[in-house]
Amino acid sequence: MKEIKIAYKTSLNNFHLDVEFEIPNHGITVLFGPSGSGKSSVLNHIAGIDDQSDNKYSKLVLNNTVYDDSTKKIKLNPWQRKIAYVFQDNRLFSNMTVQKNIHFGHKRRKSTLDVNEVIEKFRIKDLLQHYPEQLSGGQKQRVSMVRALLSNPELLIMDEPLAALDYQSREELLPYIECIHKELTIPVIYVSHDIKEVLRLADYIVVMSQGKVIDKGELASLCISQPLLTQAEGASFILQGKVEKIFSDEKLMQISCENQSLFITGEDIKSGDDLRILIHAKDVSLCLTPPEDSSILNCIPVIVDSIKDKTNGKYEVTAKLGEQLIVAMISYRSAKALGLEEGKSVFAQFKATAMIK
Repeated sequence: MKEIKIAYKTSLNNFHLDVEFEIPNHGITVLFGPSGSGKSSVLNHIAGIDDQSDNKYSKLVLNNTVYDDSTKKIKLNPWQRKIAYVFQDNRLFSNMTVQKNIHFGHKRRKSTLDVNEVIEKFRIKDLLQHYPEQLSGGQKQRVSMVRALLSNPELLIMDEPLAALDYQSREELLPYIECIHKELTIPVIYVSHDIKEVLRLADYIVVMSQGKVIDKGELASLCISQPLLTQAEGASFILQGKVEKIFSDEKLMQISCENQSLFITGEDIKSGDDLRILIHAKDVSLCLTPPEDSSILNCIPVIVDSIKDKTNGKYEVTAKLGEQLIVAMISYRSAKALGLEEGKSVFAQFKATAMIK
């Protein structure tokens, strides 16, 4: 599998960036961490617009092309890089119409994408003769994305593109960002400190703090090992499934997950939609047989995969649901009463309201 290799050691105004990591050359990689952790600095180095930094070491390799290598004195100019940048403040040319804005990058580097298809996909056809000042914040960001995509990038980097938008505009834009890698297959590096964005968009996560990488990995595994990520006490986990049925009067959805049916409360979801579900381990209980007449809607068969002593009177139990993992935090006494051991078949229970979209 191809990977993007990234390493930068720089200083600027008493801030020290010291990162070295590899990420998949597909899907959406999210740089996650608090403000001031160095996320945007990494993007600026990748884009080649970091001239003020005191550079001690740099390396960037994308699709076998070396963009930066301080040991070999290689540093490509920003316009030489097949990297497109979508900023938080859109940075459209105010004196150009939407059509001229999106064709600006397209003329400089001929895109392999069909221009009309991208315009239709991002629903900006009716905006082509408008100027940026005539657009809403969400419309401006859609135009920015189209302009970036039509510059024929091998990598798209996005610096908190939704941060300046209101809730409705953010919700409207998220499907367009998902479409970039699902339908257009362009790898994305996305900066955010908004956990809802991360859980919805990320395939891979790099967690940063004070200019360093403190953890990285696939979303599902990192939710278990990084409570910081889900802002929860103890582990959490992600289940991925598809919406089978909507019960509108009950505000309830039936989700197919590893050939099991789950129920989750929620609205504004359509049948057939793919869905990620975040569940906190403390909200999961285990049992040997399904209870009768219970208010808990979800009770599914799983196989115990591992048991970890958390030294606070509890075990962290990881169980397999098909190819996906479920985590439960249970007491020593409960684990003993259930006779838990690796390979044992049990049932995992959690409420529909314990789930977060």
